[in-house]
This record gives sequence, structure tokens and C-alpha cells, in this order.
Amino acid sequence: MSGEVGVEVPPGVKDLLPWEAKKKRKLENEFAQVFSSWGYDEVVTPTFEYDKSLVTDTGEDVSQQMYKFFDRDGKILALRPDMTTPIARLVTTRLNEEKFPQRLFYLANVFKYENPQAGRQREFYQAGAELIGNQGPAADAEIIALAASCLEVAGLKNFKIGVGQIQLFNGIMEQLNLPEEDIKAIKKAIGKKDLVGLEKLVYNLNISSQEQEYILLLPELHGNREVIDLAEKANINDKTDKALKNLREIFNILEAYKVTDKVMVDFGVLRGFDYYTGVVFEGYTEGLGFPICGGGRYDNLLGKFGMSQPATGFAVGLERIFLAKGNSGDDCQEKIQVLKGTDYTELIQKAMEMRKKGERVKVELD
Repeated sequence: MSGEVGVEVPPGVKDLLPWEAKKKRKLENEFAQVFSSWGYDEVVTPTFEYDKSLVTDTGEDVSQQMYKFFDRDGKILALRPDMTTPIARLVTTRLNEEKFPQRLFYLANVFKYENPQAGRQREFYQAGAELIGNQGPAADAEIIALAASCLEVAGLKNFKIGVGQIQLFNGIMEQLNLPEEDIKAIKKAIGKKDLVGLEKLVYNLNISSQEQEYILLLPELHGNREVIDLAEKANINDKTDKALKNLREIFNILEAYKVTDKVMVDFGVLRGFDYYTGVVFEGYTEGLGFPICGGGRYDNLLGKFGMSQPATGFAVGLERIFLAKGNSGDDCQEKIQVLKGTDYTELIQKAMEMRKKGERVKVELD
């Protein structure tokens, strides 16, 4: 019967057994406590919405990975592929008369139709925060520091957050005036750190060797904050100049949070969503070849829903945290007391008293 439909779950989704569900709930509670202590309030959005609301500025790749279906009225619905877009829709339609800036957080499952593998499922769980209504570097620094705080609370010791600035890339592409398909290919190669593929792309472009160097320099620019000075080689217009100044300001503020030992410059971080407009970042830890968290600034997304507001935020993947820490459930094992006896009424009353004191108790039924 193992191959029959209805017995096995579809690829890319999984059941959470008791110890797995307990680990997930424990981590979510820890994240919720961190977010709350920083002044963020929780919101919950629908698991599915009209597809037009969810494809706004997500990018072609993400749009193709969405789960879509029709309702009985023939309207196209989709499962959310991320949480930033639904929250942007929520703020512009339900919280638009509230005072800004707004600090919101979420704990949610999201969906993408992609090839299942370690750390990449079709249904996965995220925790994240969005700071909406402030366009200054202080907001970006707060979000980066909050992400670092979440990774620390999750018990990760050896992690680094790579911080880049998408406008440095955009400024270079604007200066070179490349076709859109070439820009997408270059961005994808840099994002995947495919240096060999990037070189092939760049050398086939009809641009000067100096202009080729601007592009090839980006994935090489990673390290401590002094790397920002090295990026001056690619400072070729007003957009790139503003990007580098912005990043310097952010790192100055991160000094106050005392997280600079966990944060590095990485201009190879570009992120997959098209809505990013400024600083972008990804968190990595030892033993995993993919990011455990990511985020950045997206100043134009809320305007797509009719209300222009600057915004920045991040999300962390719960399954990826568990992979980084190992799948042991030992840290979630709690002692359960078992009451046995012949007087069942007495056992029940005793169990109820113990539960009121916060103890875990079960009564032997036989």
C-alpha cells in the first residue's frame, strides 16, 4: 500500500512527529519573545490569496514556483510564496491609518514548487519581521541586528550575516545599459556564486574590459567593513555612490548593537526577489551550503498596493535552523509523570492539581 495515493504525502511536504512539532513550537516561541522584546507585534495573513496580490514584484522565477488553483467562481488563487508581499498588502489595506513606522512579525508556513532537497521543501516554515515606514539606515541596522539576535537565540554559534547593497549592482547595470535578459543572467550567476558561469557571460558581452571588471569585482568583494573601500573601484555614478555611503552608515550603527563580529560585507548577496531596493543580507552557518535567513530593503513594494511607504525586513527558515543544529530532539524532552492507582477519581483530582502547578501529568487508564 506504500505507493497508493492518500497513504504517502506529496513530495516536498512532511508530517511533524511529536518531538519535531515540539522543537518547532519551542523555537517559534523563542522567536516570538525576541520580536516582542524589540517592540514588534504579530500579524497573521491568509495561507492563500488572489494570485495578482502575491506576484507583485516577486520576480519571474518565484511566480513560476507558485501553487495556483481556481476557486468556484473561476478566480485564480495561490498559496503564498513568501510573507513580505502579503504583509505589504495587509498594511496598505488594513493598517494604513495607523501611526508609522510599524513593526510587525510573523510565524508562518509558505509554499514554493521546487525540487525538494535538504533545506529546501515545497512547504516550509518561517519567522520574520518587517519594519515599515522609515527609510533611514537606522531601520536597516535594526533589522540586521534583530536577525542576528534571532540566530543567537536559536542556539547557533558560528554564523555570519553577509550584507550587500543591491543599488551598487543596479548602478553598474544602469551605467552599462545592458539588455534585461543579460542583467537577469548576471544577477543569477552572482547570486549563485557561479564565478565560472559569470566569467563566460561577461566575456561574451559587448563591453570594455574595464566594464567587465566592474561586474566581476562584485562577488569578490566580501570580508570586513574595509571591503566597502575596495568597492570604490566600482563607484561609477550617483547610484553606486549613494549605495556605498548607505552601507557605511549602516555599519556605523551596527557598532552600537555590538554585532559587527557576526556581520560582514558581501556584495555578492543580491537575493532572489525583484522588490529589493537597497541593503540586502543573508545569514550563513557552518555545515550548510545555503542561507538560513535573508532580507533587505524594499521601498517600492507597498506602492504597488496603493500606499507608498519605505520598508525593510527579513525571514529565517526554521527547518534550516534545525539542520544546522542537528535533528536531535533531546532539548525538547520533558518529564511526564504517570499516576497509577485503584481510585480513579482520586488520580484525576491529583492530576488536575499538578497540572495547575505547570507539571506534565498523565493518568494510567487501566
